[in-house]
Amino acid sequence: MKSAAQTEDTGVDLQRSGGPVDREEWLRETRDGVEYRIRPIRADALERNRILINGLGASSRYDRMMSLLPDHAPHLLDSLVRVDYRREMTFVGIVREGQNESIIAAARYGGNPAYCEFTVAVADEWRSRGVGTTLSEVLFSYAKSHGVRRMYGVMLARNERMLKLADALRMSVRKSSDDNSIVEAWRTL
Repeated sequence: MKSAAQTEDTGVDLQRSGGPVDREEWLRETRDGVEYRIRPIRADALERNRILINGLGASSRYDRMMSLLPDHAPHLLDSLVRVDYRREMTFVGIVREGQNESIIAAARYGGNPAYCEFTVAVADEWRSRGVGTTLSEVLFSYAKSHGVRRMYGVMLARNERMLKLADALRMSVRKSSDDNSIVEAWRTL
């Protein structure tokens, strides 16, 4: 039986079981049957998060408007792993390689609880396998359980993968009134 905080889309029970939220973890499978885990990010994941972002191909980094992040704004990368688990949250998709974990995807929200911005990044070799959609749905469910009423994202209008993700997440989409190369997507939770 599902709890009130568990969703049909994610199957994740977002009610805390008494332990710290950063110790929660859920097993999932890609569309092609490869297992990975989802959990909240931890402060000790800075280097693994840097590897994820630096490992994105040039077009992926450009499409996500992150091309300058690792080299020119290390304090921003640090802020991605230090979240308060309420007003802001980052969930990561992880796989184990021997004794080392690798982050294959990250989805984050932050900002005004009434209208939070979200971002998602998926390692190139894990794209188009459902990881970004599942991670985003977990993030949206968690945000809703913490009082967030609306999520929005900003993306390049030519970023077809993100537009497909926005569609899969049932988001409304429109071109920016300020810049035709930018698209705004939002969803009421």
